[in-house]
Amino acid sequence: MGRETPPDSARRSSLLWTVAFCVWVLFIWGHSLVPGAQSSLESDTAVSFLGAVFDALGVTDARLMTLIVRKGAHVLEYAVLGLLARGMLLARHRERGGAVMPAGLLVALVPVVDECIQLFVPGRSGRVEDVLIDLAGVSVGVFAGMAASRLRRR
Repeated sequence: MGRETPPDSARRSSLLWTVAFCVWVLFIWGHSLVPGAQSSLESDTAVSFLGAVFDALGVTDARLMTLIVRKGAHVLEYAVLGLLARGMLLARHRERGGAVMPAGLLVALVPVVDECIQLFVPGRSGRVEDVLIDLAGVSVGVFAGMAASRLRRR
């Protein structure tokens, strides 16, 4: 027996998740093309914006604030990627069946490419520790999606 054609809703869902995932990857990689001086200016602006939060937490060291903002941005943008990857892989699984693990492993290459891009941008550097932070962010997004799914089912 041949495999049944998935319903249009499953195909549409898979396509939407895939497009959202790809757009977000392009956003991440596009942001890696921002020169170091401009990236530092963005971080400084975020530090200024979050000044009251840092004061409330007792964080006064400017370098520490910048580090928190920069690494927090990594976690946040990759948590979004993790949410989108989870949605895309689940939608593709519903559409086509089969294992999602190989595609999930490909998601792990996104931060590797991201850091490699930065090797060619003035004032930027690719860092292995940033890849690890990014992968942690992906995990945060995947687990947040799982938790939201469980809450919806209850």
